[in-house]
Amino acid sequence: MTPTRRWAGLAYVAPLVVFLAALFLVPLVELFRLSFSPVDTYNAALPGFTLNQYKRVFTEPYFYGSLLETLATALLVATLCVVLAYPAAYVLARRSAGAMRTLLFVIVISPLLTSVVVRTYGWVVLLSGNGVVNRLLVATGLRDQPARLLTSYPSVVIAVTHVLLPFAIIPLTTALGGLDHNLHRASQTLGAGPVRTFLRVTVPLSLPGVVTGALIVFALAMGIYITPLLVGGVTQPLAGIRVYDQVETVFNYPVAAALSFALLALTLLSTTLLAGAFRIWERRLHG
Repeated sequence: MTPTRRWAGLAYVAPLVVFLAALFLVPLVELFRLSFSPVDTYNAALPGFTLNQYKRVFTEPYFYGSLLETLATALLVATLCVVLAYPAAYVLARRSAGAMRTLLFVIVISPLLTSVVVRTYGWVVLLSGNGVVNRLLVATGLRDQPARLLTSYPSVVIAVTHVLLPFAIIPLTTALGGLDHNLHRASQTLGAGPVRTFLRVTVPLSLPGVVTGALIVFALAMGIYITPLLVGGVTQPLAGIRVYDQVETVFNYPVAAALSFALLALTLLSTTLLAGAFRIWERRLHG
């Protein structure tokens, strides 16, 4: 590549770099600086440097407990999304191009075309005391009175799984759609049945899609807070809600910044470990 073309390429990406630096890196650096600021008795940030905010995050159960709860919830949601996404992705991948495949794909991505607040309020309507679910429970005699579905942890997991499910279906569909069907025919010719072919051929070859979908969902679930907040309420012990509470209720911005960076570090560490574990699994499957 000539120097002229190299500089031309840099000129093309320069606006994007400046845009990301201005709207992402600069606020991130400022938030990181804020996390080391001391506070007065009214939780207002003061000039100076202190580790007290991080000490609180890692020593008070209210904060570090929310980090552990968030990690467990993200792992659960990622697992549920992959399990639920695989059949849908398998059907989409095996469908030939046509109106039905297009319709199915539109249904899959339709949640992404709607505001997350609108989708979440849909769950609020369904799970409320006089919502559809409770009316069905009472009408069928399964309960004498409406159940308290909102503000519960299972409701939060269900709603978050619904919101993030398309992010698992799309990479899985891509991975399954790229498989060579001759491998399935060869497996069956050698005497393997449909189940064994699926477990020994389809699953190992679709593992990149599984890994991609699981990591995307996991990373998004670690930082999600709007859906848990609207469905489960501010009492849910998730780190994103704890950050929201520190900003909107306690007005302790340094602690909120410290908790945010602790959550970011935990997300990066967990994602790295999961990616490594998936890579080891993939090597074992492929010998």
